[in-house]
Amino acid sequence: APLLDFRCLFCSKGVMAAAGSNPYAKGEVDWAIYGFMVPHSAIRLYTEKLAAAVDGLAKMQEQGQAVPVAASEAFLEWYVEYYYFFVHHHHGVEENNFFPWIDAKLKEKGLGGIPVKVSTQHEGLMSALDGFKDQLGQLVEASKMGVAGSGKRSEILVGLSRDVRKYATNLYEHLDEEEVNVVPLIRQGITEEEMAAKEQEIVQGLGLEGAKKGLPWIMESLDFYDETPAKVSVSKFYGNLPPPLRLFMWASWNSAHATQNKGVVEALALGETPMKGAGCC
Repeated sequence: APLLDFRCLFCSKGVMAAAGSNPYAKGEVDWAIYGFMVPHSAIRLYTEKLAAAVDGLAKMQEQGQAVPVAASEAFLEWYVEYYYFFVHHHHGVEENNFFPWIDAKLKEKGLGGIPVKVSTQHEGLMSALDGFKDQLGQLVEASKMGVAGSGKRSEILVGLSRDVRKYATNLYEHLDEEEVNVVPLIRQGITEEEMAAKEQEIVQGLGLEGAKKGLPWIMESLDFYDETPAKVSVSKFYGNLPPPLRLFMWASWNSAHATQNKGVVEALALGETPMKGAGCC
């Protein structure tokens, strides 16, 4: 099947996360770094959107001394259903599947293993994710208090903004360390064919619900970071997907992503309450 043009579906509603220093702007992304680029690009891009959404709600609070209940509820729902799910799943796959597999392959060839620091950083990041969920739940309750909850809302948003930015700094450092330290080991101890098979196994491990949420998100993020004229990484990822998943993406998953994931977090970043119930299946 030909590569679909996703740019119209995934164009931003007046909000685009700052590219910053693109870690994948290296001319050609080889097969070893590509395995990290697939999930890491989605996490990098949407961590910026998470921070922008916090700023959007803070703007609501500052300008009107209120955060609509519907906006705070939409933020919590988006966070749990999309961001928390995807990042938590990714870290879990690395800890329980991907890294142990790499370690075993390296030890078979007497090449040592993954640095301990890289494999033990997830605990702090997971703890931060749980903390954000609690803070957003508190924001929902404070939003229901109306004028009486104004001070509490401001306090929550100040803390959330601070914590998300600290988390983002630690997260980016962690992702960078994984790519810098683990990719050379992959090149030494694993073949391109073995890596491709493992990547397919991980995609299949998402299940249908995870694939619905994750695949269009990955496509958008790869497109954002892939600076090659032909969008090589985007084409490679899409081309490796089984035809039924491509059909599902075309039929409904892309539109669901554009409204229920991307559309929600970008509306919040603009200080708007997302429309409820947009998108399908």
